[in-house]
Amino acid sequence: MAKGNNAANGDFRSQAEASELSPKLCTPLALFLASFLALYFEIVIIRYLSTEIRVFAYFKNLPLISSFLGLGLGMTLGRPPRILKQFFPFVASVLFLLIAFASWLRLTTIPAPGEDYLLLSQREVVTHLAGALRYMFITLFLIALVVAFFVVLGGLVGENLSKMPPLRGYSINLAGSLAGIGGFTVFCYWRWPPGLWLLFGFLVALPFIYREARAVLMFAVVIIVVTATGGGAYWSPYYRIDLLPNSPPAAWPHPAIFVLTVNHDVHQAIFDLSQAFVEKYPAMEPNRTMREIYDLPYHLIQTPKDILIVGVGTGNDVAAALRHGAEHVDAVEIDPTILDLGRQFHPEHPYDSPRVSIHNDDARAFFHKTRRKYDLIVFGFLDSVTLLSSYSSVRLDNYVYTVESFRETRNLLRDGGTLDLTFATHRPFLTERLYVTLTEAFGVSPQSYRLPFYNTAFIEGVGRNRAVIPRFQDISEEVAKQKDGVRAATDQWPFLYLARPTIPKSILWVLVPFLIGAGILVHKTVGLANCGSRQAIHFFLLGAGFLLLETKGVTELSLLFGSTWIVNAVVIGALLTMALLANTYVEFRPVSLKLAYVMIFLVLLVGMLVPYARLESFPSVGRVLGAAVLIGLPVFFAGLIFSRSFRDMQTPARALGFNLLGAVVGGTLENAVMLGGTHVLGVLSILLYGLSAIYVGE
Repeated sequence: MAKGNNAANGDFRSQAEASELSPKLCTPLALFLASFLALYFEIVIIRYLSTEIRVFAYFKNLPLISSFLGLGLGMTLGRPPRILKQFFPFVASVLFLLIAFASWLRLTTIPAPGEDYLLLSQREVVTHLAGALRYMFITLFLIALVVAFFVVLGGLVGENLSKMPPLRGYSINLAGSLAGIGGFTVFCYWRWPPGLWLLFGFLVALPFIYREARAVLMFAVVIIVVTATGGGAYWSPYYRIDLLPNSPPAAWPHPAIFVLTVNHDVHQAIFDLSQAFVEKYPAMEPNRTMREIYDLPYHLIQTPKDILIVGVGTGNDVAAALRHGAEHVDAVEIDPTILDLGRQFHPEHPYDSPRVSIHNDDARAFFHKTRRKYDLIVFGFLDSVTLLSSYSSVRLDNYVYTVESFRETRNLLRDGGTLDLTFATHRPFLTERLYVTLTEAFGVSPQSYRLPFYNTAFIEGVGRNRAVIPRFQDISEEVAKQKDGVRAATDQWPFLYLARPTIPKSILWVLVPFLIGAGILVHKTVGLANCGSRQAIHFFLLGAGFLLLETKGVTELSLLFGSTWIVNAVVIGALLTMALLANTYVEFRPVSLKLAYVMIFLVLLVGMLVPYARLESFPSVGRVLGAAVLIGLPVFFAGLIFSRSFRDMQTPARALGFNLLGAVVGGTLENAVMLGGTHVLGVLSILLYGLSAIYVGE
């Protein structure tokens, strides 16, 4: 039998056979550091990969489930495979250097197949087999590197976990994972670049590799190269941001345009639209046309007193509001770095005005907090180029463009107030979906205008007469004729960029061969006989169910408290903390598995029958308590079930490995929300935990 299969069957080395990778570390410290590295590098790779290779920004769960596959295989084997351990420095170097040089290698915007899902960074949609195969092989090769990287880290965790009592070892594993999340969260707050992410990670790994001079040298070179390739960029908690100023016109003191790119894709621009500039250069484009676009709302409402602008970016919308005499502007922007760049570089300095209140927040979260009524609400160009979390298929901005969101804005408008929404509608279905969603929210259809540069403006109001704006083409009747059959975006199905309920072809072209390859890999390394035991299936199903619970928690709490990076970090940390509390409880108190299963089914059913949206009207304390019941308690009871099952395992690393392999399936099933909506997560969780109950015990 293969050496890996012997490990999987429980033939682990004794305590006397010390790990070659950790000769000087006591087992608890080695396990803590290995667990830290596993979670920390999982976040680092997902973030860095999605930044430099754009397709992974829209499909973050591909690298997520790839890391779970690697970690699960490594833990199931019980130690890092010898050949991968030897080549680990090479694998890590190739992975990070490919990411660092992605733009030079023309990997940043790999054309993807299918027109059913809009990837804003794509300039070309693949419609031929050769292009689809190229896309598939490139993404699969990168995913294979991710799997190989994490097999070694998973083996390192499993090797040390197998030397400790299961529950104590699992507590240390969870504590290390929490520290990994905390470490990267701090770096996001400080806005550190990738070179420093890697430097810190490799410093933590140094106790495992310091005797390998070749590995230390290779990692040092990688850190230097990654640092050099990111020079001049700003790193926000969401994006890599580059600011590219155009040459100023003759006799003008500063550039008229700054182009701002996020993750190598043009995202917005800072325009000088001041009266002095427009009068001096009346024909200069795109400034002349952009002035007309930003002035559009003020053809409808001449003297707005209070204005709310969400998605203010670097300040163009705020500058327009000030030029038209606004008395007070609430300016909301989720990205703190983009706000800072607007403060520093916008030629009209709109953020310096005492009439402007700046809110670094999520738009939906601000809707819940504000008590002010507005004459005008402006939705800036909010189209995002990333997901709100690697656990979710929902994009960062999706919950801003739902029926429920627009109803909240309607309630913030004074009688006679106006909503102005401008969006870069690259595809007809986007125009039609926004039209249908606004109509459902306001009860009347919006006025719709075609603007230059692929933009569309939608105008809604409360008790306001419809207006005529002659300089832009009114396409309201045209869109109304085409809207039949178009699904509105809702909080249950918020997929603005998806043409219809489906799993996009661009995902399936990678996901299907990945799952086939993963099955073959598990068969060759672990063996189907080992995978078929009751314990293996039990922990596998628990892993799949827990991943869906995490996804459900991240998605629902982002609605209650905002989709900001800090909320997502706190949510994931809180869910792991609940698992740690459950594990500690099991370590000291007896737990009935039957009762734990009854409770998890009960709280999941309550969560489905009592929509989390009802918590939005509660005060802050009430929302926190309600979220703890509807989202935190299922995770706690899931933790009780896992830890009670894990307590008596003779091969804890193997059990945790199968748990992570199950998370691969859970991450795959998460894509079903694009078909049936987010409530599918609760249904699938109940189903998976129900199946896991069947396989309890031998």
